[in-house]
Amino acid sequence: MAIEIGLVGAGDRGHHHAGEYEELEAASVVAVADVDREAAIELAGEFDVPAVYEDALAMLDDATLDAISVCLHNNLHRPIVEAAAAAGVDAFCEKPLAATYADAAAMVDAAEDAGIELGVQNNELFSPETRAGKTLIEGGDLGEPYYARGVFSRRRGRPFVDGYGTPAFVSKESAGGGPVIDVGTYVLGQLLYLLGNARVERVGGETFEHTEATYDADLVGENQEKYTDRLASSGYDVEDAGVGWAHLADGSVLELRAAWHMFLPDRPNVIAGTQGGLQLDPFEFYTTTEDYEATVSIDLDGYEARQALLESESGYDFERDIGQFHHWIETIDGRAENPIDTAGLALNAMRIMEGSTWRQMPAGN
Repeated sequence: MAIEIGLVGAGDRGHHHAGEYEELEAASVVAVADVDREAAIELAGEFDVPAVYEDALAMLDDATLDAISVCLHNNLHRPIVEAAAAAGVDAFCEKPLAATYADAAAMVDAAEDAGIELGVQNNELFSPETRAGKTLIEGGDLGEPYYARGVFSRRRGRPFVDGYGTPAFVSKESAGGGPVIDVGTYVLGQLLYLLGNARVERVGGETFEHTEATYDADLVGENQEKYTDRLASSGYDVEDAGVGWAHLADGSVLELRAAWHMFLPDRPNVIAGTQGGLQLDPFEFYTTTEDYEATVSIDLDGYEARQALLESESGYDFERDIGQFHHWIETIDGRAENPIDTAGLALNAMRIMEGSTWRQMPAGN
């Protein structure tokens, strides 16, 4: 019997979640809630969802649901997840877990107290690169990991102003922060997972906002007025870029650079251990063998195809049925053999992100 899902939010993310669930035989979206009733009706029509609500709490009270997907802006995650916990309904949340560490911790506590599953969106946890990295680390090929560096950096791409999205992305009131919390959460979740997600002990960092300089007419030409008008109308009050570091309880150190607008290139995420190192994308393994320094390219596609064939019932499936929504549904119905604690990773990432943006703030115990 399919897991019955209620969507909270009928915007871009709501449509994305609905499309993902549509591909899974074990899941069925049976209700959608949004304060914009017309948006909810549009999504319901597109994905053949039978019930529409203007209030998520009313949906939780009225509809028969196994789980919800929370597709709202960051500051709205906590009350919906707490309501789901009170109703005994599992909850899958868009990234980041919340806008603040306090809200994120309250959500995790509510889920644990109620005995519900809490999942958090992070597609990087399910990439072939992450799976390969985890395999090598657990096999001892890196020795003891002790350092990781993560970067998610754009030359251009402030949401709404000169990129995707709506003004809510660049408002502390709705989002809680800028690129550190928006895209940094992907990087941190992936690296914390590979490092073992040890407790964060100390955090430091700095954020930067330099919009006026980057929209100088010499840089953007005749489009300057369009950008500055969008900047003003959006109420932009978040950072453009942030850098930070975290000391973990196992002695390892993690660095982060996250930017919507920085005049530097993006860089691959890396992990160093006592006997080897990894670059995740493109994937390379660094070690020595018989005293020769070795840089090893690993065939991820070939490995994934072989595993798909081994898992295949027909003998002709060349793609593995792995992804975050597949994993979420299997976690709910008990079929996941080694479920990833996406909420625990997101909570630890939130601790680092908040500490980085508040500079030298103790991460707590």
